[in-house]
Amino acid sequence: MPVLTEADVKRLWSKVIKGPGEKDCWLWADVPSKDGYAYLSLNGRKGKKYLVHRLLYEMMIGPIPEGKDLDHLCRNPCCVRPDHQEPVTRRVNLLRGKTITAKHAAATHCPHGHPYDLLNTRFYHNRRQCRICHHRGGIQ
Repeated sequence: MPVLTEADVKRLWSKVIKGPGEKDCWLWADVPSKDGYAYLSLNGRKGKKYLVHRLLYEMMIGPIPEGKDLDHLCRNPCCVRPDHQEPVTRRVNLLRGKTITAKHAAATHCPHGHPYDLLNTRFYHNRRQCRICHHRGGIQ
């Protein structure tokens, strides 16, 4: 975690809007990035940018374990509340989200409707393939 000056901490908290409820999100009042996450530049506008949810997690909870990402349990990328974050592997984080990887991993049937089960599924280069479709040349 970078060393935050008193001015940095004051500026950070001035941009956090705490929800009225005990478990509500804490939202970033400044303009979020294109991906919806909150960033704060340290040491002035030209300083290095840091993700605010990571800064607050480390300030209030502790270090983020090596090799872990923080997963927004509330699914709100501009939420900076530390107890709405969970350290997980990048794979778990991606599979919990709304990514193409997560969509494919959640599929229980091939595009032609055959089940991905023990008998009908083969793995080729770490990808699932439907045995029925494969034996039919990719055609149902």
